[in-house]
Amino acid sequence: MRKYQPKRAALIAIDVAIVVLAILLTAITVGYLSNYKIIMTLLLCLFWLVAILFAAVLLPAYFSRTVIYISPAEISMKTGIVYVKRHHMKFSAVQYVSTVTTFMSKYTGLNFVILRAMGGTMILPFLGVEDVREIEELMRNS
Repeated sequence: MRKYQPKRAALIAIDVAIVVLAILLTAITVGYLSNYKIIMTLLLCLFWLVAILFAAVLLPAYFSRTVIYISPAEISMKTGIVYVKRHHMKFSAVQYVSTVTTFMSKYTGLNFVILRAMGGTMILPFLGVEDVREIEELMRNS
């Protein structure tokens, strides 16, 4: 049985994107709402509160709790923040395997394996390039 977990590089890339988005929203808000101090302050607090909540609490919890197991018979994924979801798919049921690799995926870790079976889809998120290739090879050989 092989165990895979999301790569920390993906978490860092998403955190950087969240901070950049919060900075852009701050600049736009200050630029357009500088005459309305109360609304501007409330929006800035809201933007940064959501950014900190996602970047420092929710995403690290999601990444630390997501685990993918691949055995010779089946693929299992356990994930969740508040409650735990378990997904199971037998190797024999898999009909199509798709891989999604993004720009600079070696450094960002934003790679996905999409497994399709009759009546269901399983997405294995935020894997490293070598993990994606290994899973693809396992699926091809089975």
